[in-house]
Formats: sequence, C-alpha cells, structure tokens
Amino acid sequence: MASPVIAIAQVPMHWTLDANLREIEAAMSFAAGEGAALCAFAELAITGFHRGIVTEGVPAKVDPALQCIADWAAELELAVAVGAPSFTPAGRFNSHVLIDEHGTVQARVHKNGLTAPEATFFQPGTDRPLATLAGLRCSAVLCREIEDLDAVAGQLAGRSPALLFWPGQMRPDPDKPVVEPWEHVQQAMRLARSLGAWIVQSNWPNALNRPEESALTGASAIVAPDGRLVAQLPVQGFGVGLYALGDDAPRWVPLDAVHRTMQG
Repeated sequence: MASPVIAIAQVPMHWTLDANLREIEAAMSFAAGEGAALCAFAELAITGFHRGIVTEGVPAKVDPALQCIADWAAELELAVAVGAPSFTPAGRFNSHVLIDEHGTVQARVHKNGLTAPEATFFQPGTDRPLATLAGLRCSAVLCREIEDLDAVAGQLAGRSPALLFWPGQMRPDPDKPVVEPWEHVQQAMRLARSLGAWIVQSNWPNALNRPEESALTGASAIVAPDGRLVAQLPVQGFGVGLYALGDDAPRWVPLDAVHRTMQG
C-alpha cells in the first residue's frame, strides 16, 4: 500500500479571514488534484496569526469558515489539519482542528503551552487528543510547544501516534547564534525519535505584526520517526509542498501554480 501524500500549505498570511480562506480553498483544491490525502495548514490559518485576531477570531466568522473547510474536505475527499480559534463554555482556545476526508471534525488539539501574549486572548488546553486521518493516527504540537518535549511526549506516550502536525510561526531566535539544523528543528527531531512518529511542520512564511520578522520564516520541516530531518521547504517560500511519507524529498510547487487551480 502506497504511503499517503501530505500537502504542506506554506501560503501567505493575510489580515482578514476571508483572504486566508481563499488561500486555504486554493491549496486544498490543488492538493486534491495532485492526489494528496492530507493537507496541513499553519497555526491559526483561518484568522491569521496577528493582532487582527481580536476582530477576526470570533464565532460569527470562524464557525462558518470552518464549515466551508469541512464541506470542501468532504467534496474533495481530503483530510485537513487547520488552525483556528475554538469556542467552548470553558473559554476560547488556540486550536488545531483535525478534519477527516468525510468532512467530520475528529479532534481539536488546543494549544497547552501558550506564550504570554497569547494567554491574554486564549485559555490553555490541558490534553492532546488523537484523530485518524487518511488511516493515520494523528495529533498536533503547536508552534513553541515543540520546546516542551517531556510534557508532549508524556501526553502521547503509549498512544502510538503515527503523525504529528506542527503548525506555527517559528524562526531561529534572533538573540542566539544560528545553528544547523535550527534549534527548534532539532527539538522536533528529538520529539519524533522519542515517539517514533513523523512530524510535519506547516510554518507561516511571513509575519504581519512585524514584517521584519519574516526573515527565516517558512522552511517547514519534515522529520522522520527515527529523528532524521528529511527536508525543509523554502525559506520565505509561498507555495505547497507535496510529500509521500518515506520518500527522499518533497516536491515544491510555487503559489502561482497553486492559484491556477482555482482558475482552471
């Protein structure tokens, strides 16, 4: 049985939910047309990861957008991992939403390890659920949670995840010397080896709050269960990477080719 193809959407962040949703639709359509079984998006992909989340990250906008994505997933028979706020009686969460190829939300992984600014808007999650997407047991580790190796590994120990999505907006710490592989990628390599799971990053390729921080963004990493760094997508690259688990390298498709699928 062939390994499933995962599409890694490294698409530009926009200030509005509507503009982000158009990028998501284009990437999903392209991924399905290329035979992908899964499409992975960045942290808070629906709203964007920026100060505008105060007005964009509300139920009246987010819930219909998620329903659109679920409907597209069912139509395209494409599982999706996408970042969005979640709203429950307990509060508002920074979540990665795992939607199967039938358009059913299988799990919402709420970010446990919030940064101080995030904690002014979101509540922290307390667990790390799994879902089965395209036949793979999946969960997610969100952005800087990759640093919390012991906590994440403890939550998932004995539960045999095959694949961890790693959405975020990450870059090397500008106050530290740059090392190869980058420090946060080395952390992902250790976590993958600890769990025996694939880790597939979907990293924003640009920043909006402080555009100068776009340097060294993107570069989404693919890490094998033995901890080996398979490849990284282009730095500050806009496009979609296509990767069949176990292959030597992903195929990179620039954004203009992705958008042409919406015009065909």
